[in-house]
Amino acid sequence: MFSVVGLTLDEVSSGSLPHNNLAKTLDNRRTKSNFRFAEIILVYTTVETDTQGSAERTKYRQQGQFLVFLYFNDAAVEACKEMGIPIRVLDRIDESQLPARRATVMERPYLAPVSK
Repeated sequence: MFSVVGLTLDEVSSGSLPHNNLAKTLDNRRTKSNFRFAEIILVYTTVETDTQGSAERTKYRQQGQFLVFLYFNDAAVEACKEMGIPIRVLDRIDESQLPARRATVMERPYLAPVSK
């Protein structure tokens, strides 16, 4: 499953991008030994020339005005929760419902804390 995450113009212009914060946190964990590989984090977005973006804006209009849509897999959503990175989940979709023309924004290992 994937979560549809909407980003507003203000979030994009301010650089407050959840996938960037997630990447920085994961990079910081890479050098520490108290984390283990758990899953692969995947975050996609639509390709600029794809018409899916405008269809998504119409579909989620009642929830806000979004400039960009990201698609976080379950591992990415879980990692954001664990790390306190806020995301606005608009919907949950199956992999088959992802845009056919999409770009990979992030594909990294999820380094989870080692249980004690």
